Amino acid sequence: MPDYFAPHIFTDQGWRSSIKVSVTDAGIVNALEPSVAAECEHAFAGALVPGMVNLHSHAFQRSLVGETGFKASGSDSFWSWREAMYRRVAELNPDKIEALTAYCYMELLQGGYTSVAEFHYLHHQLNGANYQNRAETSERIFSAANSSGINLTLLPVLYTWAGFGEQQLSERQLPFQHNLDSYLELLSAVESLAATSNQYSWGVAPHSLRAVSEAQLRALLECLQQQGFSGPVHLHIAEQIREVEECREFYGAEPVAWLLDNFPVDNNWCLVHATHVNTNELKQMRKHAVVAGLCPTTEADLGDGVFPTAAWQQLGGAWGVGSDSNICVTQAEELRWLEYTQRLQNQQRNVLANSGEQLGASLYQQALKGGLQALARTPVGGIAVGQSADFLLLDLHHPLLLGKPQQQWLDCWVFAGSTQMLSQVWVAGKCVVNGGRHINLTAITAAWRKIWQ
Repeated sequence: MPDYFAPHIFTDQGWRSSIKVSVTDAGIVNALEPSVAAECEHAFAGALVPGMVNLHSHAFQRSLVGETGFKASGSDSFWSWREAMYRRVAELNPDKIEALTAYCYMELLQGGYTSVAEFHYLHHQLNGANYQNRAETSERIFSAANSSGINLTLLPVLYTWAGFGEQQLSERQLPFQHNLDSYLELLSAVESLAATSNQYSWGVAPHSLRAVSEAQLRALLECLQQQGFSGPVHLHIAEQIREVEECREFYGAEPVAWLLDNFPVDNNWCLVHATHVNTNELKQMRKHAVVAGLCPTTEADLGDGVFPTAAWQQLGGAWGVGSDSNICVTQAEELRWLEYTQRLQNQQRNVLANSGEQLGASLYQQALKGGLQALARTPVGGIAVGQSADFLLLDLHHPLLLGKPQQQWLDCWVFAGSTQMLSQVWVAGKCVVNGGRHINLTAITAAWRKIWQ
């Protein structure tokens, strides 16, 4: 591939200027060297920023936008929202899942994400029966990633019970159901699918402590250990007060404390949401070096609550962001909401930056670092030699960036930016979004429209 001249690059050491970026045919950065434009075949017209990691997505839920804002009576909550989600699940088949996912991934790319971890639990037909191909819907997720061009970490979900104490699933939950044996078979198929491209990887996702029993989780981890598995493990936890209360009643402890006291949790684990945790649980999470998977726009939309990010950061804890229900598909907005919720809680400004730091850059670096840990994969790791060439190009001719010093560019993007500020998005050395338009916009949009006709 040709060499590119980058007038400005944001690396983990901060901004660098006048750099030649060399990329292999496989889409890996193999050189970052001081240079001048005349020495390079092409030039980036803007500032190069690493693509962001989305550590938690349910792509099909993007189709719920606009359908959950009607208030009938009483009080709405996560649990009433879930009813609308179940109604949508009842309408889906593999073709629809693929089209919805491809469209969502296209939007995520346009919003500045170049990698996504898909927490995937739509495994079966509506009545719970297997498709002829047991990995049918997982294959469709990979196909959607291929048509969009995004890096994908597929996290098939183990979902067996409707609540603590091995409560039977409702009819509406049957498409999610797996026992341990069938789940392990699915993982084997997913591992083979992920091996077909360097842009793919996989992990495991026991859905939650209410959907997976203690014995089941223990058996799963033992099987994975025997197989030499060292990939990511993601788990919903402590998202809702009701969940915390039910866990306390059943296990005699809060969910995070109980999990960390009873299982070999380590830095490959991502605890998604962990909204309702106490100070002792935060300290335990830090001791086990987990990533906190935060989804601020979805947590706000569902009325979940606010994770104590400032306290977690003071402990040195890792965190990343996810789009979850995909009510929002722009990474800058997740970072913005994360900081703003902390401001409202703490009645301060610039809460998540240390003294002497520029907030936008600090948020960006922390989210990228935590997201990369949560995906536990290489070679995705920011703009560096040996890493995938996953870039965003900030348009320095955008009115809000004109005349601003370099150190303020990411503040502009995170706190005032829209997708118009991104002129290009590159994944594995290929430009997949140019001028704000995805390269497969027409085909992906047509597929979305077709499924609802």
